[in-house]
Amino acid sequence: MSNMKLLLLPLALSCSLARGYDYQTLQPVQPLVPVDPSYTYSEWQAVMADQAPRPEECDGCVPGTEPQPAVAGSSAGARHSVRIIGGQAAAPGQFPWQAQVRMDNSYFCGGSILSAQWILSAGHCASGFSTFVVVLGSVYSGNNPDSNKLVISCRKAIVHEGYNSYLISDDISLISLGTPIRGWNSVISPIRLPSLSDATNTFSGWPSTVSGFGRFGDAQSVSPGISPLLRYVNVVVIDNAQCAQTFGASVRSTNICTSGGSRSAPVSACNGDSGGALVVYQGDVLNKTATQVGIVSFGSGRGCNLSYPSAYTRVTSYLKWISSKSGLAISA
Repeated sequence: MSNMKLLLLPLALSCSLARGYDYQTLQPVQPLVPVDPSYTYSEWQAVMADQAPRPEECDGCVPGTEPQPAVAGSSAGARHSVRIIGGQAAAPGQFPWQAQVRMDNSYFCGGSILSAQWILSAGHCASGFSTFVVVLGSVYSGNNPDSNKLVISCRKAIVHEGYNSYLISDDISLISLGTPIRGWNSVISPIRLPSLSDATNTFSGWPSTVSGFGRFGDAQSVSPGISPLLRYVNVVVIDNAQCAQTFGASVRSTNICTSGGSRSAPVSACNGDSGGALVVYQGDVLNKTATQVGIVSFGSGRGCNLSYPSAYTRVTSYLKWISSKSGLAISA
């Protein structure tokens, strides 16, 4: 099978406070994968045989007992608006679980709040880096003054034991905050994790939303670093088999993918959105709760705005691992 192009990247353990920085100088991090691979018939059969999500196997995982905060998944503001690539600026409080993760004061990823202690992100956002700073509550990157901003150094980062930067497998990490978040408000609150009963749910066809500070164009002149503003875009979850037709063996049952829209109206996550949350909204019309089903993982090596799918780590494939490492209880 064809090789994939990868950026990066030992378990990062130490943390530091951030120095001042310009959003245009922070380098976004995201693995890029060749598209439209050429396989033999038997190779395609092997790829397609590993696309259906299945219950997680996690030997030695001990279930956590701490429930997620009751406010998990609640947010303020409009959640949906069609047309980040193809996205638009988010309002304060619209995605209160959004975390900015600065690595080694030079690189940037996204993340999501799970509890007062834990941030969920991608494995490639923690592996190989030695210092982290997490910024919460702000829709601005860089040094913009924002009374809502909370800056916290982390205590440690846990990268999945199976993470492989070449294969982009088990692309998930947890960042432990050095100082726990003290209380929730309209701009800082956690995202809800799925239930164990969702282990085999493909979510195919579900409308979903991804948010982040990633580049909003491929050209350096258009988007030199990360976005100065938090942006979001509405996307549709697609079947893994459809996604594998673009990315081949890079897509597994432990991934979830979204459509890239059309050539005239592309929609996708882009460099710098890595580690951020893909969410679906569950519940009745007046009381919808956001549930995180994906972690931004990799994209097309041909660029962000050519309507190729985006690939994410499938959160339901790692609920037992998350629970065991964080101590959080996962609902049945």
